[in-house]
Amino acid sequence: MEPGNPGPRLYTGLGVLVLSFFMLPTGIFLQQYVHTHLLKNLIIGIFWISAPAMKITSVAILGKPTYLWIKAKFMHHYHRVIKPYHESRLRYNIGLILFCAPAVPTYIMAYAPQMVSDNFYLRLILNISVDVIFITSLFVLGGDFWDKLKALFVFSAKVKFPEEESEK
Repeated sequence: MEPGNPGPRLYTGLGVLVLSFFMLPTGIFLQQYVHTHLLKNLIIGIFWISAPAMKITSVAILGKPTYLWIKAKFMHHYHRVIKPYHESRLRYNIGLILFCAPAVPTYIMAYAPQMVSDNFYLRLILNISVDVIFITSLFVLGGDFWDKLKALFVFSAKVKFPEEESEK
């Protein structure tokens, strides 16, 4: 059974959480308008301490019902997007190409950096693009591939091919 939407608690807690990320930049901005070092340090100290305090407060405001609601929403989307069905051979092959393709520019940048422009922003865009392609491949490959990936990290996991199962 899915828990109900927590309503104002969700929005209040998320609002406090988002505001907490702006506390330190706000303190740095406000210190420009103060001339004494004591007051500057006081402003930075207050805003620096208030950011984590606001994060803790937001968790308290959100509470367990909101956590359970967010978890239920996440699991609903997880099962809808990743686990719903077996992939077609075409989708699996496209996913494998997307999974392996990022290795090419990564190796070029590692072993032949002169082949890529020295422009920082072009390299940054290339790195971000390669990461996005890799992450996208994991979703294109689907839930069965996630299980295969998980098996890499389980010592006792064994491979069973369909041909082996039909021979027995």
